[in-house]
Amino acid sequence: MADSRMIPPVLGIFLAVTLAFTASAATPEEEFAKDIRPLVEKYCYDCHGAEKQKADLNLAQFSDLASVTNAAGTWQNVLERVQAFEMPPKKSGEVAFDHQQKLVGWLRKLPRDASPDCQQLASDRTANFYRGYVMSRRLNRAEYLNTLRDLLGVPVDVGGLLPADGGGGEGFDTSGNALFVSPVHLEHYLEAARSTLESVLPERTRGLSPQARAARERLLGPRPGAQLAPREAARAALHDFTRRAFRRPVAEEELERLLALYDRGRARRDSHVASLRLAFQGVLISPHFLFLAEPEPSGGGVHPLGDVPLASKLSYFIWASMPDEPLLALAEAGRLSDTNILRGEIRRLLADPKAAALGQRFALQWLDLDRLGGEVRPDPSRFPEFSPALAEEMRAEVVTTFNHIFRENRSLLELIDSRYTFASSNLARLYGFEGVTSPTPVQVALKDPARGGILGMAAVHALTSYPTRTSPVLRGKWIMESILGDKVPPPPPNVPPLSEEGGQTAPVSLRKQLEIHRQNAECAACHDKMDPLGFGLENFDVLGRWRDRDRGEPIDARGTMPAGESFEGPTGLKTYLLSRKDKVLRHLARKMTGFAFGRELNKLDDCVIDRAMGALEAEDYRAGALVESIATSFPFRHRFHPKPDS
Repeated sequence: MADSRMIPPVLGIFLAVTLAFTASAATPEEEFAKDIRPLVEKYCYDCHGAEKQKADLNLAQFSDLASVTNAAGTWQNVLERVQAFEMPPKKSGEVAFDHQQKLVGWLRKLPRDASPDCQQLASDRTANFYRGYVMSRRLNRAEYLNTLRDLLGVPVDVGGLLPADGGGGEGFDTSGNALFVSPVHLEHYLEAARSTLESVLPERTRGLSPQARAARERLLGPRPGAQLAPREAARAALHDFTRRAFRRPVAEEELERLLALYDRGRARRDSHVASLRLAFQGVLISPHFLFLAEPEPSGGGVHPLGDVPLASKLSYFIWASMPDEPLLALAEAGRLSDTNILRGEIRRLLADPKAAALGQRFALQWLDLDRLGGEVRPDPSRFPEFSPALAEEMRAEVVTTFNHIFRENRSLLELIDSRYTFASSNLARLYGFEGVTSPTPVQVALKDPARGGILGMAAVHALTSYPTRTSPVLRGKWIMESILGDKVPPPPPNVPPLSEEGGQTAPVSLRKQLEIHRQNAECAACHDKMDPLGFGLENFDVLGRWRDRDRGEPIDARGTMPAGESFEGPTGLKTYLLSRKDKVLRHLARKMTGFAFGRELNKLDDCVIDRAMGALEAEDYRAGALVESIATSFPFRHRFHPKPDS
């Protein structure tokens, strides 16, 4: 037995509790009365008994097992505190770790309160039990640029001044645990604010486009004159700008602090425009602009999110940008908490062109396609047709198709199979489409059923190939992880990979190589599932062009899954995936929920996924049902704040 002196003292409560497991013949009621309750009394009543109820918790009231099971929510909280090593306090003594595990097991076996699960949130207290809870976060680079565009009325190009954002949580750049702020960030934000305002608020309008001139006039607001003092003109302009930039009403003291910057400019004899530019710069480097922060509710526990922060949460989910005036006005009037009004705004936002951000930000990250053309690209000596412009057209096909489905509220099953796609001129030439001359994607009706859906898109084929040849393994792994949501473990050590060089490797021999590879039991566990999926896409070359032969050998695109299901080619593969549409759409729902929440999901979020799936089934899998279900969910509309004494 382990030396008890080496065990954390927090485990003291578990010693005698685990004695309950030694009397296997005892009924659950006898077990509680004889072994559990005396230990709860010994270790817990000092803080949570009849005389003292720290955090308003009185465990003395639970005199029998029935009273425990009738308060499953309370005992679920006890489990969280015990499992998080927060309770019992250190003075309770020390026992072996295996005893602690047995108690946690006993607590886990208690009946759970089924109804509140969908109305709970992971909290700071349970963060190490339900990982990834995030209160607020910084705007990522794309959101920052979109917000500047909508705030100023003209697009700005200062993205090169900002550091790149990493992915976190469920793999997206909306994850708060990856959006930290460093001194380097602050320097770049200061430079970006200065550069932006000098371009949109110059002293003179000569050389400005009509759009830029109109944006400048709107930002400056009423001009100083005989009827309006310069500081009052600055106040009016600054009030409107700050309200929109902070995405909420502005307090008078906040406005005065910003006007002090205007006063500083005037004191050094700067012009009205230059002084106002200095005050605007203060707005753009404020945490109230750079962060999406949810105000803490008074008191502890779970509270509805206020209408104004809810407006920002919604707009950054769908638009990756600030709320517009109609949305902000509804929030300020306290009307957004009305579920019917909220649903109406969700539909309005989805129909707006700015909802293209869903495809640009969510879809590319979900499918891992943002790497294409950067760290992932075909060998230029083998595929000279590939270029940064073609890579952009490949991504645009995915983005435009995704946004078409959401904008038109079409079935999400069209992501798996459809009879149309969107192609621009270079991509159309690659596919062999005739009559497409547009430099931007246009809808094209498909005659070949193999091409429609994500699996028929060149971006996917290029991403899941080696630089010199296709790879059934990479393609199968991508389908498992990105489409079906199955985790693929890394290969076992000391197993040599297949050659990436395609010069001497024909498709038939590649199949034979993989068959030999699967003779290793450790390899077979994954390859039996991956390889057949990948072979279903072998008719597409590295660039996504259709082929029937490769280096003189016929393509063998047959696949047989471990359960015996067989298919052939992309059309058969899509039929196979459609037969598993619930699995595909559940993974999509999970990824979009993680994107919207800006954190890693936990088991309390399973209710959101379940309800999203129910909504999709009821609405013929239409895209709007997924977004509405997420944006009206309990976690999206509520937030947690711990009690001061908890």
